[in-house]
Amino acid sequence: MIANRLVLWFLLFSTIMTTGCAYSITDIDVSHTDKTCVRQCAATYSLSVSGGNQIGFKTETLRASKEAYAICINTCPAN
Repeated sequence: MIANRLVLWFLLFSTIMTTGCAYSITDIDVSHTDKTCVRQCAATYSLSVSGGNQIGFKTETLRASKEAYAICINTCPAN
């Protein structure tokens, strides 16, 4: 009984941590931005997320990577 509650609590906690803390770059508008530059920013973002230095929890890496992506996009020329 106690083991079942611990497993349930762990699953609930894991679900909350993985779904509530995601950082997505899809909300950054790139529609009027040079596509080559956007691809370069996306490649840098991908490298940062997949193999970059870990800053504390993975969510901190995702947050920092999203901020860096937004800055990169802001430096791209308009289309």
